[in-house]
Amino acid sequence: MSDLEKLSSELRSINPYLHIDPGFINRRKCYSIFGNDFVKEFEAKKRPSEAWPHSVFNDHLIIDLALRYCRSFGVKTLGESLATPRRGQLFCSTESLAGNDEVYDKARIANQVLVKYEVDREVWLEFGTSHFVSDTGKLEQSIPSQVAVIGEFREITNEKLTIHPLIMGAPTFDHPWNKEFESNERLDLFWHGGDWFQTFPEDIGEFSAMRGQVDPKPKEWMDYMQVLSELDVKSRFCEILGDVSKKDWGGELDDHFSTSVHLVGRRVPTAFAFKGPASFREMTPDHLGKRADQIFRLASTPAELLVVQHCHTIGEAVRATLRAFAVAPHNPRRYCLIDGKDTYKLFVAYGKL
Repeated sequence: MSDLEKLSSELRSINPYLHIDPGFINRRKCYSIFGNDFVKEFEAKKRPSEAWPHSVFNDHLIIDLALRYCRSFGVKTLGESLATPRRGQLFCSTESLAGNDEVYDKARIANQVLVKYEVDREVWLEFGTSHFVSDTGKLEQSIPSQVAVIGEFREITNEKLTIHPLIMGAPTFDHPWNKEFESNERLDLFWHGGDWFQTFPEDIGEFSAMRGQVDPKPKEWMDYMQVLSELDVKSRFCEILGDVSKKDWGGELDDHFSTSVHLVGRRVPTAFAFKGPASFREMTPDHLGKRADQIFRLASTPAELLVVQHCHTIGEAVRATLRAFAVAPHNPRRYCLIDGKDTYKLFVAYGKL
């Protein structure tokens, strides 16, 4: 059982402020790209000294302002931006990096971004090492790691896309704006980072009857799910939600969009992608189209919760891809994965078998 699963639905459903721990900040690029209003606000609020601890305050301030900029101007994630990349385009997301231990020795290095789904070209970060503001930032770049990045596309060829980062660091909840959560002894946000925003099926108010049910044996749920069509799955989800199931069409962004979903009593617009038994095996990115374009389309909706359902198990690459699209540092959204076993449990709980 994961740490998240040990918490109640009420605790799992809170939405703390997601921040980027200062590891790397190219101030010159931040000033030039974010513009005069950004510079004026930073100058007005910064500490006058660059000595510690004032320097740390100023680093956090730049990141807060940068995230606000990205949120205000609708900056996309890397995955969304790769569909139609253009020079000078900004993105903000959390990505997997291969690591490069030359970060300790060289003035300028490259670090490959390990995109989880098929792309036409390799994706690389290139940057000067003089812009690191902490030793932790260098460590994160030296080894395989998950790092939040605000970056700019600089060079695009058929073989390679080169990114110049403005800000890099680990996603974190260690921020004064999250002080209200520190009094709860059962909740330690420090250990969760971007994983926090996962929603489990039983956390959804309309699905809560499945909570506490005994897991069915593999043969029981697999025998049932491998013959249940995607259309039937969608229809039964809609019945449970009290929604009308609409006919699919080729240009849709999602298989179903619902305003009937609630998390801890709060209405949460939700986009669903359903996958039937046409390929009855563990879900991998190839189930979702080239470049995981079904998740890309799901993320293009205004939904606050993104749900991927599959008739079989769901592999880690799909989980990581959905998380990368949903949990952008400047605009974290919730995501939910409902595999075949949980789909079966849901239908048992609501008499839909």
